[in-house]
Amino acid sequence: MRARLFAVGGLLGAVALAACGGGGAKVSSATLEPRLLPASSVPGFGLQRRFDWSDPVNLVVEGMYLPQALHPSAAVKEVQDSSFDGGAGEVLATGSGPEATEARVGVAKFGSSGDAAAVRDWMHHEDGQQPCFGQCTFAPQARTIKAVPAARFVVQSGTARPLPPGAPKNAKLGPPPANYMAEFTIGPYLYWAFLQGDASAQSRFEEGVALYYQHAKQAR
Repeated sequence: MRARLFAVGGLLGAVALAACGGGGAKVSSATLEPRLLPASSVPGFGLQRRFDWSDPVNLVVEGMYLPQALHPSAAVKEVQDSSFDGGAGEVLATGSGPEATEARVGVAKFGSSGDAAAVRDWMHHEDGQQPCFGQCTFAPQARTIKAVPAARFVVQSGTARPLPPGAPKNAKLGPPPANYMAEFTIGPYLYWAFLQGDASAQSRFEEGVALYYQHAKQAR
């Protein structure tokens, strides 16, 4: 299974920040779960795990795809300063073992539509950074999803892997790796999704985000 680049360092600082700040009317993860994209909407994927992100520390560490150079405490502060009221998430997976592919989706409620948009734009900015702390083979590039006009979308394209020593001259490897990250807002709700796959997965990811957007628009 591909290594996940979740931000896990600096957790003690994030916990200290979690003791203060926050939004207004808190919402439970159970209240937000119906807004998440149902696994049945994504052919070939099934629900692997659900998350309760009522705590901003858990939201940042478990739910956000962040560059390794960014301390989680800075991300927690960004969330809290935008009047965070609660969040929920899930992992949708297909395949098993080393060939498994996971898509992570989330939703969070903030104090206002402006607060939600501010966090969306902050996440989009971080998506555009190199994901690795040191030398990295990924090149981030902003893209658009026509079916989701409010979306912020970044593709981090990796370079093709070289053939292993001794491989036949006509041997071919699969498409190079790629990370896909998208965020959009509807009122005070922020929705996001990310997938670590390869260069062949972009159209399917965009279709999934479009389905998520349509589902979110119908949520009450």
